[in-house]
Amino acid sequence: MTTRCGYIALLGRPNAGKSTLLNALIGDKLAVVSRKPQTTRNRILGIAIHRGAQMLFLDTPGIHKGQKHLINSAMNRVAYGAASEGEVMLYLVDVERGFQEEDQVFLARTLSLSSAPCLVVLSRIDAVKQLEVARQVRAMELALADFVQKPGNTTYKDRFVSLSPWLLSAKRPESVKALKDELVKFLPESPWLFPEDDLTDMPRSFLCGELIREQVFRQIGQEIPYSCAVRVEGLEFKPHIVVVHASVVLSRSAHKPIILGKGGGRIKAIGEAARASLEAHFDQKVFLDLSVRVSEGWHDDQKQMAELANLRDLDQLPLLEDKPSDAQTSQAHPLS
Repeated sequence: MTTRCGYIALLGRPNAGKSTLLNALIGDKLAVVSRKPQTTRNRILGIAIHRGAQMLFLDTPGIHKGQKHLINSAMNRVAYGAASEGEVMLYLVDVERGFQEEDQVFLARTLSLSSAPCLVVLSRIDAVKQLEVARQVRAMELALADFVQKPGNTTYKDRFVSLSPWLLSAKRPESVKALKDELVKFLPESPWLFPEDDLTDMPRSFLCGELIREQVFRQIGQEIPYSCAVRVEGLEFKPHIVVVHASVVLSRSAHKPIILGKGGGRIKAIGEAARASLEAHFDQKVFLDLSVRVSEGWHDDQKQMAELANLRDLDQLPLLEDKPSDAQTSQAHPLS
C-alpha cells in the first residue's frame, strides 16, 4: 500500500483560527485557544492519519508587527521557520477581519522562505452570514490578484493553489474533512515518520503547561497573560490519578497580587478550570498543585525563554526584521 507523509504549516496573523483548526484536524486538544491574540508561542506538531497519509500539521504563533519584547520577535521567527518546513502552506484569514495590508506583507515574506504551494483559507465562515462570506471572498480574490501583480511578487502566482480562498469552518466536521482531502494531494509518497498512535511530538509536561496557561488567558483580562508562562515541575501517573505540580511564572512582581486575587480566589479559579481541562485531556482524575512565582524580565531573556516558553534554537531560524534576500526570493518556483 502506498503511503504519504508530509508537513503542513498553518500560518496567518493572530486570531486567524490556526489553533482551533489544529485541534479540529487531529481530533484532540493540543493548542491553546483564546480570543486574545498571540496565545500560541511555539511550533506545535499535530499528527493526523487520513486516507493512507500521515499529515503533520505545524501550528504557529500569529505573525504580527511590533517587537516590544524579545519573545515577540522569537514568536515571529518560529512562525516563519515552520513555513520553510512545509510541503504545503495554509495561510488563514479570519472572515470578520478580511485580507489586510499586513497580510500582503506577511504572505510575501512567507512565500520567499519556501517553495511549497500555498492554500489561502478564509476561516470561521460560520461566524457571519452567507452574504458577508460572499463579500469577503470577492474582496480576497481582488486582493490576491493585486498581490501577484506587484513588483517582486509575480513569481508567486503559480504558487497559489487558487487565487480564490478556500472556505472553512473548523466547527463543522465535513468542512475539516474536505480540507484534509485537498491537502493529501500535496503530500509526497513517503513512509510515516511517527508511530500510528502519536498525536504530537511535544512532551506531556508541555501540553499540561499549555492547558494551564490557556486558563490564565481566559480569566485574566489585562496584559498579564502575555508576560506569563507556566512551568510544570512534576508530572506523576498513579493508578487512579495524575498528579501535576506547576507554577505560573510572571515577569513582574507587581502582577502577582492580580493573579492571586483577593484571598487567593483568582488563582484558585484558574486552577479549578485548568484541572477540568487536564482531566478531559487525560481522561482521568487529576490533582493539580498550582502556585505563582516571579522571574523578572524572563520574556526578554533568551535563556529563560528557552526554559519557560520552550523557545529554543532561535539562532537557526530566519530573522524576520530583515527583508528577504535575493537568494531567498530565488528559491521560490512554480508548482510542477
